[in-house]
Amino acid sequence: MAAPEAPPVEPSEERGVLHRMTGRLTALVLALLTVGVLVAVANGDDGPEGPRAVSLPPAERAAVATPLPVAQITGIDAPSIGLASGDTTSLGLRDDNSLDVPRSASTVGWYADSASPGTPGPAVLAAHVNFRGEEGAFARLGQLAPGASVEVHRDDDTTAVFVVDRVEQVAKDAFPTEAVYAPTRDSEIRLVTCGGVFDERTRSYEDNIVVFGHLTEAYRPL
Repeated sequence: MAAPEAPPVEPSEERGVLHRMTGRLTALVLALLTVGVLVAVANGDDGPEGPRAVSLPPAERAAVATPLPVAQITGIDAPSIGLASGDTTSLGLRDDNSLDVPRSASTVGWYADSASPGTPGPAVLAAHVNFRGEEGAFARLGQLAPGASVEVHRDDDTTAVFVVDRVEQVAKDAFPTEAVYAPTRDSEIRLVTCGGVFDERTRSYEDNIVVFGHLTEAYRPL
């Protein structure tokens, strides 16, 4: 089944800029879509505001069996890059079949039709690198390294812990749609933001940063 191409979209602060979708998706993919490339308007000096996520030390954790049941996200931590945000939202699709984007710099969005973090399949999270003069939640996403941990907190009082497998920088018109969205047997995570050179003419970045990871454990507070 051929993946549809997104129509051209004029860039703006609110909408972001869409990459063009190419290639084919597996027949098991339930939604064919394009990822919105998150737009930056200026580099901010201050860190993102909003509620802070809390990553518990090992002595305060009780192990939980995986895979986890479906739940909403409430926060995300990536200690190696200083990411700790409790400002989250669910993302849907726009009329043009592109993924919506968070409405503030600090917000991390979870694509609600992707896997719930900790359940089988890829959980897709997106956030700005910067937005309206503020540093975005995913400002340092490209600095994540293989082996780094990413914790996603959920509204059932559990936390899914992922380990980074690889980090890719890809051109918007070569976005790895199948690798990001295709079903997987295991619980995995995809983190997406802007990257590469900022094009002053279009007011958008030329590339995406995509982080791939897999679930290693889950816990709840003691």
